[in-house]
Amino acid sequence: MILKNNNPSGGLGNSLPQSPDKLKQIRDLICDYTAERELIPPLQEEEVIFHSGELIKKHPELFLYQKLLAVMINNHSWRDIVSGIPFNRRILLLPKCIAHATECPAQFDELGLLCEQCGKCDIADITTRADELGYHTLVSEGTTTVSTLLGSGKVECVIGVGCLHSFEKSFPLAVKEAVPSIAIPLYNNDCKNSKVDKLWLDEILPIRKESNWYGWINIDALRSEVNSWFEKDQLAVYINGEDESSQIAIDWLAQGGKRWRPLIMLAVYKALMGSEAVMDECIQKLAVSIECFHKASLVHDDIVDEDHERYAQPTLHRQYDTPVAINVGDLILGFGYQFIAESGAKHIRKLLKIASYGHRDLAIGQGEELLWRRNKALLSVEDILKIFSLKTSPAFEVALQFGAIISDAGDEVMQVLTTYSSALGIAYQIKDDLDDFNLGNIDNAFNTIQPSLVTAIVNREHPDKMKVWFEDFQKGNDLCKKEIWKQTEIREGIKEAEQMLENYKLKALSSITDLKSPALKILLTRLLNKILNG
Repeated sequence: MILKNNNPSGGLGNSLPQSPDKLKQIRDLICDYTAERELIPPLQEEEVIFHSGELIKKHPELFLYQKLLAVMINNHSWRDIVSGIPFNRRILLLPKCIAHATECPAQFDELGLLCEQCGKCDIADITTRADELGYHTLVSEGTTTVSTLLGSGKVECVIGVGCLHSFEKSFPLAVKEAVPSIAIPLYNNDCKNSKVDKLWLDEILPIRKESNWYGWINIDALRSEVNSWFEKDQLAVYINGEDESSQIAIDWLAQGGKRWRPLIMLAVYKALMGSEAVMDECIQKLAVSIECFHKASLVHDDIVDEDHERYAQPTLHRQYDTPVAINVGDLILGFGYQFIAESGAKHIRKLLKIASYGHRDLAIGQGEELLWRRNKALLSVEDILKIFSLKTSPAFEVALQFGAIISDAGDEVMQVLTTYSSALGIAYQIKDDLDDFNLGNIDNAFNTIQPSLVTAIVNREHPDKMKVWFEDFQKGNDLCKKEIWKQTEIREGIKEAEQMLENYKLKALSSITDLKSPALKILLTRLLNKILNG
């Protein structure tokens, strides 16, 4: 039996029935199984393995086919969404190994195989059928091309043909990108003269329902729209003060940054509202208000961290002076609350409550860090995680919940977003901490300016050594800075922190398992990947 105590025990059954009738019989069993359950995509790897194991409990004779069952269950979870995506927004990916191994006359270019319709394999028949429907078709090397396409974040839907081995390799990436997809396994895994069940493919290619699915969020396009709201002329529409402080505030808000927070709010709003989402003045004011809170916190952070540059420009307190910068930061906070109050949104009290709670928690987290600096002592892992949670999670939570509130989402969704943002915020700070170590930013990394998880881990495991290194570092011992990277204890600390980062990513993904909205679930999966990976 493949499952042990309801957990996968290792290798899964890798066989594939060699007849269309048997494959159809198994597909019918999958339909019966999924009809009794609500499987909202994207499913995580553990989920498809779990469900394939449950199916084997009912049909032990299928234990050789567990990988196939996992693929079919994942397919079924996506089927309804794929059928709502027009053919001309789908890509059919075929592997090169379907071509005749020795007699194929076709050449390859940068887009894949240029089929000459010689009839010596099934490619011509399949691509002709797909072209007639309106698909974009690509015959490629397989896993590498699939990985590139999925990683681009620009593919809206994929129908992929390949061997079970290639699906196993590409599945983690498909989950990270949450691309609606259906996979059809080849009969063989030896990458030569491969064959696919054409009846199964003919069943999948034409699936289409009358209504379109509007759940796919074009994040790049949305970012462009958000950026347009932060051009100076547009900001001046909302900030109409002619005094110098207001003008400095406009300049500061118009400066760079990824604008993740307003982008997140809008993406959640569009995911939940679909085609009914309207980008009116109310939505714009709320989006700008969220960025106001973030940009104000950066002004104050730069002062306390004594940073000299932000967005490759002098920080605000370097451009003017600290009193002016503090005042402009406070002014921008005021604008944030003003825009919420004047937005005309129907849940203003809820929005103000969420914003004020986020503002409060951020200040508490910052306060913990500032007071720690006065004590000049190494923090515990638990203290570090608490500061990480308070400093970053509220900003994500405010953005996510603003999008949900203006979409009239229920309490269940709000609770999920709170758990998700907590895990995301901690993961974000752990990644930032690891980046400091990997970039050799030793002053930040070594727990002297900001809390570091890595040094907290090392201190927990090797307090005597850490005490010596920390004291040397505080004395400005350059040798310590040069040698610290070579220490086994530090590398082990980094490794544990990397594992904790993965654990918090999984925690964020686990939190959205029961969401009923596939569009929101897909979006949150993609955002996690984008925010933590670039």
